[in-house]
Amino acid sequence: MISLIVIAIFIVLSWLRVGRPSRQSMSGSVVLDTGIPLLARIRMHFVACTVVLAAAVLLVAFGDLPWWGPFVALSSNVGLVALPIRYRLTTDGIRVGWTPFRRWTEFAGVARAPGGARLQGVAGSRDKRVWLSASRGDDEFLQFLRRMIRNAYQGRNVLVDFPPKSGESPGKAAASTDITSTAM
Repeated sequence: MISLIVIAIFIVLSWLRVGRPSRQSMSGSVVLDTGIPLLARIRMHFVACTVVLAAAVLLVAFGDLPWWGPFVALSSNVGLVALPIRYRLTTDGIRVGWTPFRRWTEFAGVARAPGGARLQGVAGSRDKRVWLSASRGDDEFLQFLRRMIRNAYQGRNVLVDFPPKSGESPGKAAASTDITSTAM
């Protein structure tokens, strides 16, 4: 019986990574509302899911947990990774999933970290992980985060477009020049 409680606690703790009860509401105008890609969600939940599954397998091996315990843990892990999570960036801060809203002024900067980026907390404030999928747009997203933090300290956060909209793609501009048309 105690092993079922242990697995239930581990499962609840892993789910609290994306949804914690909070009375804090979002403020500011929404700048970007985007989903976290599957690869980033796998990276985000890898350690928690591994701990839950390893605990279930160990408890079954010791005979404390019924044979179906690892299947419950595995289905919880699959559901956790499959759950669509969103980044909501406003002119005032960021929210990941259903976690508490954090203001830009709680962060001192942005640094690369394994699996994404880390919003570095100012003195007395915790860091925040931003999970990315290692795609081409990650560098632009990091620059966007840096700009939002810098502008928050300068009191200038206004609505900005992400990704930046350009009038013409570089491929079309390059293909229309005489040099590229004669080289082809």
